[in-house]
Amino acid sequence: MANLNIKIREAELADLELIMDFVSQKSEFDGCKNLLAATADKLQQTLFCQPPLVRVLLAEVAGKAVGFALFYSSYSSLLTQPCLWLDDLFVQAPMRGMGVGTALLKYLAQIAESTNCGRMEWTVNTANAPGIAFYQKQGARILENIRVCRIEGDGIGLLAGK
Repeated sequence: MANLNIKIREAELADLELIMDFVSQKSEFDGCKNLLAATADKLQQTLFCQPPLVRVLLAEVAGKAVGFALFYSSYSSLLTQPCLWLDDLFVQAPMRGMGVGTALLKYLAQIAESTNCGRMEWTVNTANAPGIAFYQKQGARILENIRVCRIEGDGIGLLAGK
């Protein structure tokens, strides 16, 4: 791992296009670019409303953003504590293995600790072996008995009875 000067900072409104670019890169990495429906306007409405529904951290090396983490608060009734849900963590290919992802996770852990979160959670694609190994190296347990359930788009309206 290189000895880089990695700066982590909270995203600002001026970073909106940069964040959109990272979301697009992540969708391509995940193999779901065809499902990308995000727009800068929609992102602005959720990131920069009061209170924000979601937050973004940017990782910079030599003044250039090379990765991001998108996260929000959740809650555990079992712990009766807030939790931190990491929705996206992405580091550009040339910077992987250089400590950028670790720096983002450590910063997230500091946020979780300072807000009394009982846990941090996220999903990882089962085909992403390097990602799984990275997360395990950071101390994460990969839960085998939990599955993601999803209803999206028109399915929400159908379930709601519309």
